[in-house]
Amino acid sequence: MGNLRFCRGLLAALVACGPAAAFGLPASAYWDGEVGLAAALRLHGDDRVTQQAVYFKANLEDSWDTGYYKARGRVRYDTVYEGDQPYSDEARDEYRFTADWRHLYFGHYVGDGELTVGWQQVVWGRADELRVLDQINPIDYREGVTPLLEESRIAVPMVRLTQPVGDWELEAIWITDFLKNKPPVAGSEFDSSLFAVPDPDYFVVDSTPDYEGDDGFSYGLSANGRIGAIDASLVALNARQQDPVYAVEGLADDGRVRLERQFPRYTMGGGGLAIDLGHSIVVRGEVAYFDDWRLTNPLRSQGSDESPLVKSLLGVDYLVRDWMISAQWQAQQILDWQPGMLQEERDHLFTLSGEGSHFQDRLKSRLVLAFTPPMRDDALLQGIFTYKPVDWLKLGLEVDVFFGKRDNLFGTYDARDQLRLSAGYLF
Repeated sequence: MGNLRFCRGLLAALVACGPAAAFGLPASAYWDGEVGLAAALRLHGDDRVTQQAVYFKANLEDSWDTGYYKARGRVRYDTVYEGDQPYSDEARDEYRFTADWRHLYFGHYVGDGELTVGWQQVVWGRADELRVLDQINPIDYREGVTPLLEESRIAVPMVRLTQPVGDWELEAIWITDFLKNKPPVAGSEFDSSLFAVPDPDYFVVDSTPDYEGDDGFSYGLSANGRIGAIDASLVALNARQQDPVYAVEGLADDGRVRLERQFPRYTMGGGGLAIDLGHSIVVRGEVAYFDDWRLTNPLRSQGSDESPLVKSLLGVDYLVRDWMISAQWQAQQILDWQPGMLQEERDHLFTLSGEGSHFQDRLKSRLVLAFTPPMRDDALLQGIFTYKPVDWLKLGLEVDVFFGKRDNLFGTYDARDQLRLSAGYLF
């Protein structure tokens, strides 16, 4: 309750005075904020109210001759976890009150480039909400697989250097700590078989520091520029897998299979191309090759399986009036697939989306159809709408409808179609 009273007092001070006055910041600092309410409802079934939250978001930045800083954070308090509710104690403890930094870093100008240090999000590639080259930041799946990546990415601590060289921009990053993907907490609204862990009735799971990510640094390089009329990017990354791999270590004394939870290292290299064909049509492509990629295989007598992994994407964008229409096909293939691997040899995902801006940018719309073939077995229909009737008020509406078999990406939420509503005061 002490944290809650502090947040209420902070919100009151910021709304009344603004962050600059509340914290004695210099007049040159730029700031903005949002405080509001968010709710989520299941479209059918019992316990339909799945979220009733108060949230606060703030952005603060300032610059001077040699550098700058940027800070963006959010606080959420969800009253759905108060009193009698259908979720687990673990979900209540994890999600009732949360606060995180979307980014928090300092920048220093180095010649024509800059050096940034702090918690950052780095987006590689041009894919629309699909991760082929974009492997830097882990994902928080507390709200399932549907939230936009800008809302679900987790900022990571890093040192980042960017430097222009002719028509190209070179980038080097050093990530100083290892952060994992965050699956939904067991017993929460979006817990599902997608995030299943080994059944303790049959498996004993342990870890060693070497595989738990204690030496969690990562490093990468990228180059972005033009080759004639083509926009091109090249990337390379050495990092740890952000989802756990379970390696068979033999039998425990009680007869259960003993597994070691690992986050192995891998090396990824890839690139992307985009070309403007004219007539408001852009064609995009990305491919990434993952070496030393590990996969869980409970049929192995010892260890885990290893195979190169290839991800690729082909996309077409078409601008028509106020709408950007995008069609994308993403493919993933395990090159040395073995029976028992807990991952399909080939996976495909198709998306068709439209993003529009209307009424002098006061209404923004995003419509998505996403599916893995055949469509009847796994599909998502999504609509996201943001409306600002006046400069100080933002209204949000999201509708997610799932179809498919329960062991597929979207089908696992087949009974959890949802409606999300929000209203925020901007200052």
